[in-house]
Amino acid sequence: MLLRRPDHGNGASDNKDVILLQLELLAIRALEGVQLEGPEKDILREIRQENQKGDQEEPVAKAVRELRQASSKTVCSAEWSEDEGLLRFRGKIYISQNPDLRRRVVSLCHDIKVARHPGRWKTLGLVSRNYWWPQMSRYIRQYINTCDLCLRMKPIRQAPVGELHPLRISDSRWDTLSMDFVVELPLSSGHDAVMTVVDSVSKRAHFIPTHMTVTAEGAARLFLHQVWKPHGLPKCVISDCGPQFVACFTRELYHLLGIKLASSTAWHP
Repeated sequence: MLLRRPDHGNGASDNKDVILLQLELLAIRALEGVQLEGPEKDILREIRQENQKGDQEEPVAKAVRELRQASSKTVCSAEWSEDEGLLRFRGKIYISQNPDLRRRVVSLCHDIKVARHPGRWKTLGLVSRNYWWPQMSRYIRQYINTCDLCLRMKPIRQAPVGELHPLRISDSRWDTLSMDFVVELPLSSGHDAVMTVVDSVSKRAHFIPTHMTVTAEGAARLFLHQVWKPHGLPKCVISDCGPQFVACFTRELYHLLGIKLASSTAWHP
């Protein structure tokens, strides 16, 4: 048990109104004394020269005129600022319509050995840290897509897209059907979805009211009573449902029709 002298307080408000860290100690001083050298210094000098020429897009030029003529704080002045000959949009340096200047900025964030030719979004993130111009993302995408080293060294990691083949035209009606679900409908008579079954030849359709929570077994029962009874069993059913849904649907339909599905063992040569 700890004992306390009778003349000592209980320590309930020892830290009240006490500031441990002064705001002056939290000032950002990481960039103090840093001087830009190399290609970026030349780029900033050329950006200042281009700003003096006034070669800017029309929306940018209009915003700059309003910024220089505004006597009070406006929405334009809140987004745009100008200091030391550099135009800034939301803190980012604006680059005028000089294609060589923009290309050099993107090259500085993409082609150098430190960057190591990153992809579109990483390059966009590096450029957008300090610079901005209209449709910058589209410009960087075109730059990445035409980079010779990226085209030669970076393989495509996706499987080749297969060829599209048209569906075979059925010889008779209701031999080939397409089945789909229209969901998230307004509630009507307790139903909020529609199961659509369309004949590929006559384009006649059955619109069967159902629920969004219908299972593969429930869809098989609807198909049995609404489609199989008047038209018989089709030869082909086209559906964009997943393989698990199709397997359960087929298994339940076979069960309802009395068809016994006997699976053989796998053949391993």
